[in-house]
Amino acid sequence: MAKVVDTPEYSIRESKRARRLTIKVSSWAGVEVVVPPRFNRSEIRKFIQSKAGWIKKSLEQIGPVKELQKPDTIYLGLLGETWQVEYSPSQDNRLGVSETDANVLLLTGPVEGPVDVAAALNQWLQKRAKTILDPWLHQLSSELSLPFSRASVRRQRTKWGSCSAEKSISLNRNLLFLSEAMVRYVLVHELCHVRQLNHSDKFWRLLETFEPNARETAASIRKESKLVPRWAMA
Repeated sequence: MAKVVDTPEYSIRESKRARRLTIKVSSWAGVEVVVPPRFNRSEIRKFIQSKAGWIKKSLEQIGPVKELQKPDTIYLGLLGETWQVEYSPSQDNRLGVSETDANVLLLTGPVEGPVDVAAALNQWLQKRAKTILDPWLHQLSSELSLPFSRASVRRQRTKWGSCSAEKSISLNRNLLFLSEAMVRYVLVHELCHVRQLNHSDKFWRLLETFEPNARETAASIRKESKLVPRWAMA
């Protein structure tokens, strides 16, 4: 007799950027099925059942699901900026974000869904991070004589930054939520990996020539993830 597979509860979100059916499991949305426009939704239940084991394990790992909330304010510690977030529902299909002179972020369009709002805010955050972190990294590279090959800014789930064997540095856009001293440490840390692609004593000695309290800062910065709002991890 065939085993009956329970179908996990899930929500469906249509995305114009989606090219195929995908499943996302998070602590704020639970199980979310993302589908492209005009997707045949009769296929979703069967697909969910085929992934039931993976979904169960993923839910166990993240713990209780807590609803994602739309933010009212955003504080960027690196820049010392506080932004008020205002929402203006409209019939536009696309959710837009605009800045005003009074440090207000105005979101227009379909602003009801917290997940869609988070996606729009993350796009805004990405642009801000790119304009701030990339020039700063180049400046420090020149000042410290630690050249790298290229840089990128993106969201990283578990790291503040990384450096590859090809001397390519990647920075986490969520660094904008940290203090200036912490962010400088991360940038210098990754630049030092250009010479020492490890965490050997040689690496720490090099880093400490630029950051005398490097080891203490390294221990402290692990706790700074609490400064990153949940929407920035969505």
